[in-house]
Amino acid sequence: MEDAPILTPALPHALPSNGRLEMVARDIARNINRRYSIEASVDLFGAHLVETSWGRFGSWGQSKRFAYMTQEEAQRAIRAHLRRRGGAPRRIGVAYQVIPGGQ
Repeated sequence: MEDAPILTPALPHALPSNGRLEMVARDIARNINRRYSIEASVDLFGAHLVETSWGRFGSWGQSKRFAYMTQEEAQRAIRAHLRRRGGAPRRIGVAYQVIPGGQ
């Protein structure tokens, strides 16, 4: 008999109204303890910024900032980042969960 697939809650396809989303993927038994955040903003010159940061939960981690000329380009990049995080169960075996306080 085949095991039923594990259903995980889907990640949102866009950022909340405050422009920041924080997520974690944890499996203590397998020592997986990751965090990922994505934030959107507009700089003083009108460029749309998308900043991502990631790493082991509780560490400094890493971050990258991308600049886009239009909001549509920034939204497309955000959707691509969230789509990648949505594939975590297939890649690392643990789904990312949205941190309620991070919204």
